[in-house]
Amino acid sequence: GQDAIIETIDSDDIALRCHLLDMGLTPNTEITLIKKAPLGDPMEFRLRGYELTIRKENASKIKIKDIHNTDIKPRKHYGFHEVEHAQIGESKGNNKGKQKVKEKVTFALIGNQNSGKTTLFNKLTGSNQHVGNFPGVTIQKTTGIIKQDKNATIVDLPGIYSLSPYSNEEIITRDFLLNERPDGIINIIDATNIERNLFLTMQLIELNIPIVIALNMMDEVKENKESIDINGLEDTFKVPVIPISAYKNEGLDELIEHALNIAKNDERPYKLDFCKSDNSCAPVHRCIHSIMELIENHAQQINIPVRFASTKITEGDSLILEKLELDENEIKTINHLITEMTNETELDRYASICDMRYSFIEELCSKYV
Repeated sequence: GQDAIIETIDSDDIALRCHLLDMGLTPNTEITLIKKAPLGDPMEFRLRGYELTIRKENASKIKIKDIHNTDIKPRKHYGFHEVEHAQIGESKGNNKGKQKVKEKVTFALIGNQNSGKTTLFNKLTGSNQHVGNFPGVTIQKTTGIIKQDKNATIVDLPGIYSLSPYSNEEIITRDFLLNERPDGIINIIDATNIERNLFLTMQLIELNIPIVIALNMMDEVKENKESIDINGLEDTFKVPVIPISAYKNEGLDELIEHALNIAKNDERPYKLDFCKSDNSCAPVHRCIHSIMELIENHAQQINIPVRFASTKITEGDSLILEKLELDENEIKTINHLITEMTNETELDRYASICDMRYSFIEELCSKYV
């Protein structure tokens, strides 16, 4: 029942530190302790409008200050406004008059752990599945043929929370997306925990691959007497957003219809830049765009989306930086831009990006969730 302000993540384990930041636990964020399990582990917190359960050992890495009686109120909601349905990914909408250019398509099915990904995969493919391992690693790779279209293959990728290179699952998923370049992405989201799930969605959109968002567990949202403005989300992200319940087999026909349309017509996201409407993320915005101008030719030569590459470089992703083969002067300029950003945000480079994304998600959810 008490609040505190996060001061820093104090861990020598880079992967753990980044994982905690990926969950929105950035410095200066207010966090509420809701409860502990009977034996004290795990612990449940509320932050940024959503609930998070973490192990006591990991929680011990989070330094806090200013402990006080809770003053966090329910997230301010501005009330839904009438948003016209964008008809993205519909043959009768944006694709009207277009001739489908691809007959055979491959989808990557991507989402957080426990988002209903396996259930959705099984519903879409039935018994048309093949299970194996990714080359060189013992992480399961499952492929299947979508029942509604024998020319559509779907690859079930490991459940992840981010596209950062700090776990085998994240690296495998990212390499598949960058190297195999699937024709489309089906991003499954747990609608009951939308804030946490949208963090990955923002990174997937930056890849500039046709994508459809499957908003799963909408039946639970309704049972909880909650609501999500689908048109508002679709208008913000400029990609199809389809409400479904994979377990109850609801909305799956509409999901596949939109997925096939965007993949066969190569209908990519036409908005890749997401920042909060005020100037709070201006330093991050300037840094990302300045680096984009600097690396654009390098990124094009190795077929990596420039926005994605710039964001990852800003975070400190050495694997992407190595692939771009920048010269010494370019790296020096990039380091200068990042130093300017961190001086303004008063956060390190990785935390600056995480805070930018979660600030946008908080504002989005205050309008549409």
